Amino acid sequence: MKSTAFLVAILLLPACSGSNSNPVDSGSGPDVKSGCELAASLCTKLDQCAPFLLAAVYGDLSACSDRLTKACTAQMRSSGSGMTEASLQSCADALATATCTDVFANNVPACSLRGSLADGTTCGDNSQCASGFCALGDAICGVCAGKQAAGAACASGSNDECQTGLVCSSGKLCAPPAVVGGPCDDTTQPCLTGSFCTNAKTCALTVAAGQDCPGAYLNLGDGTVCFGKGTAASPQISTQILTAAKGEPCGLAPDNGQGATLCAPGGVAACSLGSGGIQLLGLPTKGVCAAPIDDYKPCDPTVATSICQPSAQCIAGTCQIPSGRYCM
Repeated sequence: MKSTAFLVAILLLPACSGSNSNPVDSGSGPDVKSGCELAASLCTKLDQCAPFLLAAVYGDLSACSDRLTKACTAQMRSSGSGMTEASLQSCADALATATCTDVFANNVPACSLRGSLADGTTCGDNSQCASGFCALGDAICGVCAGKQAAGAACASGSNDECQTGLVCSSGKLCAPPAVVGGPCDDTTQPCLTGSFCTNAKTCALTVAAGQDCPGAYLNLGDGTVCFGKGTAASPQISTQILTAAKGEPCGLAPDNGQGATLCAPGGVAACSLGSGGIQLLGLPTKGVCAAPIDDYKPCDPTVATSICQPSAQCIAGTCQIPSGRYCM
């Protein structure tokens, strides 16, 4: 399943995957940074609940806080934005007492920031919309749309598209998450990060690296992976996802004979999609590690290794953090 609650969805904004004819945003505008330092609370919770994911995307808490503060500042300037100091404080307070299960189950409603734009209005960020969801697809700009109920499609693949307490399954349906030990189905009742749906359709916890796997899964919370079903006589063994340096193969199944490999900590987005590879669970199966491009530096969306820093996209040939300002 796509096991990303609102927190992970914010942290895994697309890298350099598209272009736009809007002008470069030099960062000018009113000083709205007040409150954006609270975005660091998202990083703290991610470090508690999915430390591997935080290290893979940002490297450490400081880098995560810096990138989210910049993204918050850009998005707060957007028309109708509900990203205010008060709303961010409410989110930070809610995260302080939320469990990791709450986070992954999309069950921290205070962190679904809502703006003032009605459904159908052009938007570039969820926090602009009264519904709390901006339907972007693969574009920079989209329209505000209502959050979906259980059983409805979530075309974006993000939990943000589903109502509170529902997650977007691998079948792209909004669904209630399964509990460990209870019945599950990857499409209608998926397991959350740290657990998986067994062949017997029971939700079970994943295991530490080196232990026999009870089934196939990818756990981005602790960085363990198990491919294949195995047999009683020859079970699969859970392994730790490896890291690679710039220029080296990476991906869930790289061509170097090694197991699943991401780029060095802080560069999960720098694993560019290579020839013969596909995107699976938001990661390439085959790719090459590239150095992410800094904000406001030139990028080329037609080049696989032209990848922006986390939270940024290639807009008008320059790496920039997207916001609703581009869409108004």
